[in-house]
Amino acid sequence: MAPGSTQPIPAAPPAASSLRIRHITMISLGGVMGAGFFIGSSGAIAMAGPAVLLSYAVAGILIFFVNLILCDLLGRTPRGSFVSQVGHILGPRYGFVMGWTYLLVWITTLAAEIMAAASLIAPLVPLPYWLLELLVLGSMTALNLASVRGYGETEYCLSFTKVAAVVIFIAIGAIALATGHHVPRAAFAAGGLFPHGGVAILSAVPIVVFSMAGTEIGTIAALDSDRPEKNIARLARTIAIRLLGFYLTSVAVILCLLPWRALTPGHSPFLAVLDALHIPFANMMMTVVILAAVLSTLNSGLYASSRILRDVALAGNAPAALRATDSASAIPHRAVLGIAAASAAVAASAILSPTVVFAFLISVVGVFIIAGNMMIVLARLYLVREGRRAALLTLAGLGAVLAAMAVDPHARHELALGLVAIGGIFVLERVVRRRALPEPARGQSAP
Repeated sequence: MAPGSTQPIPAAPPAASSLRIRHITMISLGGVMGAGFFIGSSGAIAMAGPAVLLSYAVAGILIFFVNLILCDLLGRTPRGSFVSQVGHILGPRYGFVMGWTYLLVWITTLAAEIMAAASLIAPLVPLPYWLLELLVLGSMTALNLASVRGYGETEYCLSFTKVAAVVIFIAIGAIALATGHHVPRAAFAAGGLFPHGGVAILSAVPIVVFSMAGTEIGTIAALDSDRPEKNIARLARTIAIRLLGFYLTSVAVILCLLPWRALTPGHSPFLAVLDALHIPFANMMMTVVILAAVLSTLNSGLYASSRILRDVALAGNAPAALRATDSASAIPHRAVLGIAAASAAVAASAILSPTVVFAFLISVVGVFIIAGNMMIVLARLYLVREGRRAALLTLAGLGAVLAAMAVDPHARHELALGLVAIGGIFVLERVVRRRALPEPARGQSAP
């Protein structure tokens, strides 16, 4: 199938239609606030300094337009997920790469979240670390296997916790600034606004984009609602609020209340600010919020990636057994179990091969996300001829981020590994297709 073709998309199993608009709204709000938001922002700040606000602005604008394009894509042909759409429009080769890069991002993310949850629970529960990991993964897997409504209700509660925590944090910061105890000069101390140069602004974007991973979950969840087209359109109107309201405002408050060099990568800057303001029980409160964020990511990640794995299987790019769904609940049980097993294996690799396998996966996810977004934009350009300017500018912006990574010596290694990995997936697609095709068809040209 050539790019730009508009042949019918293979029908997916019927959606559960169990989620309501309140679920979709809260899932979309909470989807941008995982542990990468509450902890990972410290790494982006360390890379770009106070100019990280521009990194968040650039990343937010890019993700904003990608999500608008994604919603437009699904609104025009709302059968199947965006991975199915990319394969339908750009051809099966790109569908294979899009599907597996997206799945690898989530499998790696879920593994990291499993370890993070076990680390948070370990001081409170006297059980072996590996057993805590299995209990956390097992509970989230069981929840996803039970019902779509159960997923929605749980995610609603977890997302509400995260949203409330961010709103309260911003309010505390605003009060501290208004009362004059802290002044914005702290943001520009120790090296000025651009302590690592202008290129660092774009080089930090993949870290920021990775922390924003999850904005697309709302569109996947909308397919399990009773009015997917209307709910997808509603999501498109709230993207800017989710990105700018939560990310930019929170990071601005952090930079205004603490010198950026006082923040330690890998530690929550939110907790650092609360400690500096002498907020009682700050450590306990942030532990609860971060645990909620971790469990939310696990819950939504299992939900979203299992649906994508089912779609990948429907396209013939994964074992056919993963296509199965429960006749009553429409839950892809085998896909859920497959994602859980793969995540457990990656978490185990973090112990058995922390500097090789797990380090490699962590290094490539940022490039995978950028590449996946580029394929979504390309699909929109091929599908619709009007309104191309915004799509072309978004594509140019994503390309500029990759170019900045090539220039920055700290990010160049990750870019090289990511591009090699994507090239390997393209090669794997050719091998898989040649084995799947009957002998007489192997001499024909591939689309």
